[in-house]
Amino acid sequence: MKIAVVQNDPVFGEKSKNISNLLKMMDSTEAELYILPEMSYSGYQVVSAEEAHTLADKVDSENVMRFVEWSKKHDSAVIFGFPEAAEDGKIYNSSLFVTPEGEKHIYRKSHLFYKEKLYYAPGNTGFFVKEWRGVKIGQAICFDWYFSESFRTLALLGADLIAHCTNIVMPYFQRAAFARAIENKVYIATSNRIGTEERDGEKLTYTGESVIVDPLGNYLVDAPHDITGVFVAEIDTKLSRNKKLNDYNDVLGDRRDILYKKHSF
Repeated sequence: MKIAVVQNDPVFGEKSKNISNLLKMMDSTEAELYILPEMSYSGYQVVSAEEAHTLADKVDSENVMRFVEWSKKHDSAVIFGFPEAAEDGKIYNSSLFVTPEGEKHIYRKSHLFYKEKLYYAPGNTGFFVKEWRGVKIGQAICFDWYFSESFRTLALLGADLIAHCTNIVMPYFQRAAFARAIENKVYIATSNRIGTEERDGEKLTYTGESVIVDPLGNYLVDAPHDITGVFVAEIDTKLSRNKKLNDYNDVLGDRRDILYKKHSF
């Protein structure tokens, strides 16, 4: 499967314009699956609960449906981050996986970062894997990566690919992706944004460098830190489904759950 990570520079609050730019970027390339950043079209740096509510969209909103319609028109799937106004009245930092067949799979961020804890509810979907066109795909959002259990859970659920929507401001993950990929023998596709937001006296600079890493730790995509673009790579499930390191070791099969559970707090 040919997959793409999209690296953009959204303008805070200009949702319609940002969506148009994203769709135009995707129009410029060919891939079967596009992975977009966290909060891909809204901007990230909210400064109040009221603002978070104002920015949030329902899964059947006009903004979200633009991605659904694009997916059907281009026969490609899209996974994108957005602030979700859920039916339970809460606002979540979510990613939505839409397919040209009309499927929608919502994931809500499990590990909230920094001031997100002030404005968003902790995710309640848990981790899951969905198969599409022969590839088993798991979703994660940004700070989820910091907890190795997140990606390990997706690997144990059978993921070939972890679609990781991010707005990374810390300098760590792009190199840590190597470890997450090889310890689980999965593909990791991390879509990050670039640019700076400075609101309410605080400045956030996003690190770009979107990556696609294969199960052997090879960087199939390692994007620049300061340009927008769509970066494409081919993935092969034969590689992600072979969990053996050698004739004697298997990265999942050799796990000793009984020992780990003794120290689970």
